[in-house]
Amino acid sequence: MTSYVFELTWGVLALVGGGILATNVWGAAERLQSMSYAYRSWPGSATTCRVLGGAFMIIGVGTLAATAF
Repeated sequence: MTSYVFELTWGVLALVGGGILATNVWGAAERLQSMSYAYRSWPGSATTCRVLGGAFMIIGVGTLAATAF
């Protein structure tokens, strides 16, 4: 796989996945938080999951923008 395709794939996945967590579609942030809490790993709150999702969304946009130019 070329680096262009990898960056494009990573950007789309980060944008979509991060957006789902940040906007809490279908309760995704609560589900991730409850799973991670059950396994005693980080993150400990749904708000933290949503913030992380937002960060991934921004990274995805940056990656896609860098790929386009």
